[in-house]
Amino acid sequence: MPIEQANGLKLHTQHLSTPSPDGQRRPQVVMLHGLVIDNLSSWYYTIANPVAQVADVHLVDLRGHGRSEMPKTGYTVEDNVDDVVALLDLWGITEPVHLFGNSFGGVVSLALAHRHPERVASLFLIEAHFAVEGWGEHMAGSLALAAFGLDEDAVQDWLAENADRKLSRLAKRSERFLTETTLIDDLQAEQPIGWLPEIACPTYAMYGAETDIMDRALELQAKVPGCELEIVPDCSHSLLTEQGGLIRDRALTWLDRVT
Repeated sequence: MPIEQANGLKLHTQHLSTPSPDGQRRPQVVMLHGLVIDNLSSWYYTIANPVAQVADVHLVDLRGHGRSEMPKTGYTVEDNVDDVVALLDLWGITEPVHLFGNSFGGVVSLALAHRHPERVASLFLIEAHFAVEGWGEHMAGSLALAAFGLDEDAVQDWLAENADRKLSRLAKRSERFLTETTLIDDLQAEQPIGWLPEIACPTYAMYGAETDIMDRALELQAKVPGCELEIVPDCSHSLLTEQGGLIRDRALTWLDRVT
């Protein structure tokens, strides 16, 4: 359970790799997870280990998530980009990396590719939930409702009596994240992005056919040069867990193509 200091924070990371038979340096893959109730385990228990057979895989609990430090402030997309760049510097990775982003992790991946194009070799995005008009208010409102629900006495009583320790710990941490940090305010302040046409690296995007953000999928395809879009039938925003095997196969094929 490595805890590494980067950008002034203690961040929980995991590194997966297998020796290269020819001794050559392998592709570097960084996987970024979704928001609030997510952490690096969603990658670890789905596709990280298979991808680690052909690449060096780096996982991180984003600030406030999992076992990483939860500062009171600093939850903008740009803050998260700064964290990832600081980790790349800490790890001594100077060549462009392949960013895998799920949901909010896709937002951070896109922003990093825009701000630091020299550090990104490709993007592999799952249900990327990037900012459009009204996105900040929608995200903030949804999280505020979640915070309200988590704070109700009935939910707390149920957790105390019925939930196992892991679920109870996750709920309590999520409540603290939503009510004791600037996360909601920071998301509400996010502005719509207008720079998608400036993304210069190869991009593959996957969305479930039943997702509630299909407009993002179509916008990525329309505006990111050469973006390849796959719509997976009968799947929702939880595509990574619903179709882990399919995403594993697509990820391995993608890495083989772009490397």
